[in-house]
Formats: sequence, C-alpha cells, structure tokens
Amino acid sequence: MTASLSSQAPLTPSQASSMSFSGRGGEFLKMLVAGSLFQIPTFGFYRFWLTTKLRRHLWANTQIEGESFEYTGTGKELLIGFLIALAILGPLYIAIFVLSFILEEQAAFASFPLFLIMYVLAHFGSYRARRYRATRTVFRGVRFWMKGSGWAYAFRAILWDVANLFTLGLALPWAMAHLERYRMRHTYFGSVQGEFTGTGWTLFKRGWWLWALSWIALGGTIAVSFHLAETFPEHEKIYAGIGPLFAFPLLALLWPIMMAIFTRWHIDGLRIGGAAVASRLGTGTFYGLFFKVLFSSLGYAIAFGIVFAIGTVVVSLFFQEALLDMQAGEWTSGAVVVGFLVAVAYLVFLLGFGIIQRYFLVRGLWAAIVNTTSVSNLRSLDNAVAAGQPAGGMGEGLADALDFSVGI
Repeated sequence: MTASLSSQAPLTPSQASSMSFSGRGGEFLKMLVAGSLFQIPTFGFYRFWLTTKLRRHLWANTQIEGESFEYTGTGKELLIGFLIALAILGPLYIAIFVLSFILEEQAAFASFPLFLIMYVLAHFGSYRARRYRATRTVFRGVRFWMKGSGWAYAFRAILWDVANLFTLGLALPWAMAHLERYRMRHTYFGSVQGEFTGTGWTLFKRGWWLWALSWIALGGTIAVSFHLAETFPEHEKIYAGIGPLFAFPLLALLWPIMMAIFTRWHIDGLRIGGAAVASRLGTGTFYGLFFKVLFSSLGYAIAFGIVFAIGTVVVSLFFQEALLDMQAGEWTSGAVVVGFLVAVAYLVFLLGFGIIQRYFLVRGLWAAIVNTTSVSNLRSLDNAVAAGQPAGGMGEGLADALDFSVGI
C-alpha cells in the first residue's frame, strides 16, 4: 500500500539522483581479450566465467549517490543451467533428426515441430534469463527478484508476434509496452513492486516514420529489382535476388535512431515503487557507437588479413611437405599442425569481432545509458526489506543453448 501511494507522489527536480559509471575501458578490454582467448583451450566453456566477470565489473561500477550495485551470480551456475538446457534440448534434436531420416521426402515438414518448439522455448528462456539476472542483482544489500510465469510470458509474446506479422510490424510498439509491463509488474526490489508506465501509443508517435520509411525503402528496392529483371531477362535471377540488399544500408543507418527512441522510451517508463527513472540519452551516442563498431571491425579485418597473409607465406616456406600431404589427403603430423594453426587462426578471427561488439555495444552502451540516467525519489526505497528467492540458472542456460541471449 505504501509503495502504491508513493508511486503517485509528485516528483521534483531536487529529488533526482544522477547515476554514474566509473569502470575503466582498459580494464574491461583486458578481461575481454584474456577471457576470449581462454575459451579456445577450454572449448568455449570459459565463457560462463567470462560473462560473470564482465557482469560483476559493470554492476560494481554502476553507482547512485555513491552506492554501487552488486552482481552475485557465478560461472558455475551458468554452466549448470546450460547443461540442464542441453539435457532438455538434446532429445528433441535427436527425435527430429530420426523423424527427418524416416520421412526423408517430408524432411522440411518434419523439422517444423522442432522450429516451433525452439520458438516457444526462446520466449520462455528470455523471461527466465531476465529473472535470473534480477535475482543476482543487489543494491543496498537488498535483492531484486521476479515472479510470474515464463510460459505465460511466452504465450503473450507469441500472440504479439502474430499481431506483428499481420500488421507488418505496426503493432510492435504496443507489443513492447505490453510485454515490458508484464515483466516489470512481476519485478520487485525487496518488498517494493515495480511497474512500467510507458505506452505503445507514445512509442508509436516517436517512431512511426521509421516504420514507414523502412517499408518504403524495402518496397522501392524490390520494385526496382523486378523492373531491372524484366528489362534485362538474361540477368533476371541476379536482379530479382539482389534488389532488397540495396535497402540494407539505409536500414542500418536508421538503426541508431530506432534504438535511441526505444531505449529512452523504455528507461523513462521504469518505476520501482515511488522511484522513477529518466533518461537524457541522445541519438548521437548510438551513431557514435555504431560507427566505432563499423570502423573497428573493418580495421580489425584488414589487420588480421595482413597478418594471416604473412603467416601463410611463413607456413608455406617451413611446411611445404605438410601442405603437399594435405593436398594429397594424407594427414601426417605436419599436416595436423598446419590444420591446427588454421583452426586457431579462424577462432581468433571470430573472437576478435566478438570482443569489438562487446566492448562497444555492451560496455560502451552500458556506460552511456548509466551516465545519462537519473532516478527521482530514491528515498522512497529506504524502507524496502529483503524478499524473494534466487532463481535457478536454467533460464540463462536455455537462452544460451538457443543462442537467444542478448547483450551481457
């Protein structure tokens, strides 16, 4: 009752407390590089401990009025959750594989049940993953926690996906508002309940033109491609298939605007009891991060290509016999060494892009959001007392096993 009354209290600028992020980029990058490389000898399993380290760094360096958040999750929890998820998904994969083998002519149809199951589990896993992260987040010694049903959330998300499909995405703002309202209504800070006050109409008014422009760009490029296909029938397949790709650069340039509108709308709608959150995040921040990722990835690809070319020359000089053996299909000890070096180089190449993405779009975006966010009426949380129980890590593991986990 107290939290309900306090949420209606008027907020004044003097009550606002600015958030701040004090983490150093070099420290985060060092953890990223070392942890990513350590995934190679551990066959990727070290990522659970790397994720935990990164979260602890981000949480611990996020402060309000000099008080930091704390992340209490462990890498072991994430690993166990992942293994449990694999134990659930493994039999499904085997059953669908056997069914596809038996019904060879209907293989595409046989895989549809697997897709449907994975689709439902992805929504279920996303809710349980958020529930896990909430219960591992502590502020002022009080734990955040969530209740609610992952299946109920998945059912709602599926219905909204259908609505988005039939409206060509026009229902997306109302879907986002409804789903976030469900999540926040079941989110607590100790004994204080959360809520979400953002509306689909507000988000629609801010971003409807992006929806319209995206479809105009996509429709226009498709129309042009079909026109070219009719004009030059000898290249019909090329023009008919490549047309929509011309819309990609425009859609990519619109992405920072879309993310800025959504992120600010989302933050402004968050409430925990009488405490309200507000954001000053600008579109320029997203464009800055977008181009940093773009040019950093391009520079990394060029640098890696140069190093790889030099390495190829060196290998060809010192492992000529091994290369000849590989061409002849004979895997001698030298050929195995060369194959191993190529595999490691490929993994390093992929891990490099992951490091760039996490450094800018996880750490960079986190710092930008925190430093432009303020919390009004923080004192209303002083009476919050501990409540709720920590959630298991299965939700995180399910999201990870389905490659559905987002961000950090």
